[in-house]
Amino acid sequence: MNTAKIDLHLHLDGSLNMHWAWQIAVKRGVVAPECTFEQYYDQMHRTNFKTREEGFKRFDFPIAVLQTKEDLRDGTYTSIRDLNDQGLIYAEIRFAPQQHMLEGLTQAETIEAVLEGIHAAEKDFPDITCGLICCMMHKGDCAAFNEKLNFDTIDATDMFYKQGERIALDLAGYENTGPFMDYAPLFEKARALNIPYTIHAGEMGEGSHVPEAIKMGAWRIGHGINCVQDKAWLKELADKQIPTEVCVGSNVKEERNYAAHPIREMAKAGVKITVNTDNMNFSKTSLANEHNQLRAIGFTTNDLIQFTLNAVDAAFCDEATKHKLREKLAAEGISR
Repeated sequence: MNTAKIDLHLHLDGSLNMHWAWQIAVKRGVVAPECTFEQYYDQMHRTNFKTREEGFKRFDFPIAVLQTKEDLRDGTYTSIRDLNDQGLIYAEIRFAPQQHMLEGLTQAETIEAVLEGIHAAEKDFPDITCGLICCMMHKGDCAAFNEKLNFDTIDATDMFYKQGERIALDLAGYENTGPFMDYAPLFEKARALNIPYTIHAGEMGEGSHVPEAIKMGAWRIGHGINCVQDKAWLKELADKQIPTEVCVGSNVKEERNYAAHPIREMAKAGVKITVNTDNMNFSKTSLANEHNQLRAIGFTTNDLIQFTLNAVDAAFCDEATKHKLREKLAAEGISR
C-alpha cells in the first residue's frame, strides 16, 4: 500500500525539478554556459560544509533561479507536476517571499507568481491539491535584524489570505539567532489576522524552542525533534497534540541514521506526527522513500496510515477539502 500521499513540509527551493533548475541556471547566468547537468547536480548536492551556518547558504544556489515571476511560476508548476507523478494528493509548498526580491519583485509579487504556478498545476493535474506557506526568516543575530521584512511577509500573506487563497505562515532559517521568544510579536499579528501558522522549532536549535513555539500559539511545529532533550518538553508536545512536521531524511547524517532519529521516541510518547520531505533535492529523497525508510526501522503500515491521517487533520485547508482528501484516502484503503 502506498501511504505516501500528503506532504505538509516541502520547501520549494530545496525541492525543484533539478533538470529544470539546471536549464534556468544556465539561461539566467547563475552558472557558466558550459556547466553540465552533472556539474550542477554535484553543486546542488554538496555536503562538505564546515559549519551549519555555511550549510544554510547552499539555499542561495537554487534561490538564484527563482528571482523572476516566470521562474517562480514555472518552478512551482514543475515541482507540483513531480509530486503528482509520485502519487501525492495534497502538498503544502513553502517559500520565503523576501528571498526572491533580488531582481526587483515585491514580496506580494513573489507570492502571486507562486500561486499562479499552483493554480496552473492544479488545473493540469486535478488529482493533487496544494497550499502555500510563506516563510518569515531568521537572519542576522537577533529578531530585530529582520523584523521589518518579516512583518512585510505577514502583510503580503494577509492580502492573499483575505482573497480566499489556501495560504499560511511559517518562521524558518537558521534557528539560533538570538532569543526565540523575541519573534513572538510576529505571531501576535498573525493571530490577530487569523492567519494559520507553523513554526520551525527544535530542529537545529535548543529543544526549549518547542515549548516556546507552543507558547507563541503555533498550530503546528516544524521538525520539533529536539523536544526529546527534556522529558517535560516531549510530554507537553504529546499532551497538547500539536502536530509535528517530522522530516526524518532531512535530519539524518552519516553518523545519525534513520534508526537513530528521535521519531521513534516521539511516537512512543504519543506525539502527533506527520511525515514530510523538507528538501527533496538536498536529502535525495521523496515522500515514498521516507515512508519506506520508516518501515525499515520498525514502523508498521498502520503507523504510516495514522501519520497520513494526522496530516489531513493538520492541513491548512478548509473542512470541505479535508473531507475530499479523506474520501480519496479511504478509496485506497487508508482510513481509521
